[in-house]
Amino acid sequence: MIQGPASLTVMSYNIQHGRGMDDRYDPARIAAVIRRAGADVVGLQEVDRHFDRRSNYEDTITVLAARLGMQYAYGANLDGDPEPGRTERRQYGIAVLSKYPIVHQQHYLLDSGGQEQRGLLETELVVQDARVCFYVTHLGLEQQERLAQISEILDIAARQAGPAILTGDFNAQPDSPEVTAMSRSFRNVFADLPAAYTYPAGGAKETIDYILVNEGIAVGGQREVVRSVASDHYPIAAALSIR
Repeated sequence: MIQGPASLTVMSYNIQHGRGMDDRYDPARIAAVIRRAGADVVGLQEVDRHFDRRSNYEDTITVLAARLGMQYAYGANLDGDPEPGRTERRQYGIAVLSKYPIVHQQHYLLDSGGQEQRGLLETELVVQDARVCFYVTHLGLEQQERLAQISEILDIAARQAGPAILTGDFNAQPDSPEVTAMSRSFRNVFADLPAAYTYPAGGAKETIDYILVNEGIAVGGQREVVRSVASDHYPIAAALSIR
C-alpha cells in the first residue's frame, strides 16, 4: 500500500504564563484551546516552570503535556535559583508539545544585547516515517536585537537538512526587515492572509506570531487564527504536509 505524504496540524501559541485576558491562571483553559484546534505539534512561548505566584509555582509544561497526552521539550531562557523555602529552580522559556515522538532536543541561548534573555528550542520529530525539525522561539523587543537573533536562527537551521518548521512570537510585523530576512530559508504560512492579527487578544490589530516552513513542507489546507482570550495572544494553527 502506497502511503501519502505525512500531514500534521501545527500551532504557535504565546500563553502568557497560562494567564488569560481576565488575569486568571488556568492551564486547563490553554489545553482546551489546543485540543479544540486539533493541534498535533505546538510551539509555546512564555512558559513557566515553578516561576512564581503568577503561575501558582506550577510546572506549566508538564501540566499541559499531561492534560493533552503529549510529549514535551522545554528550553529555559531564564533560569533562576529557588525562592526561599522552595527547592525548584525558577524557569521561564519556550516549549514544544507533540503527539509525535521527540527524538532530539537542543536549546540555544540567543544574543540578547543585555536585554531579557531569548532562545531557540530545536527538536526533531518522527512523523510517520519522516523526520521533521521543529523550532520555537520568542524574539526580543528591539529591532536590532531581533535582527541579530534571526541571523543566529538561520545559521542554526542551516545545519539541518530536510523538512523544517519554525514557530514563534517574533514581536515584529510581516513586512518588517526581521520577518523579511527569514525568507532566505523559510516562508510565512500566513503571508497571503493580511488580516491574520494575533495581538492583543480580544481586539487584535497586530500580526506578531508566526508559523514558517522550508521547502520540505507544504501547506496542506486550513489555516486559522484561533480567537481565544485564554492568553493575551491569539494562537495560530495550520494544516501542513511533509513533501
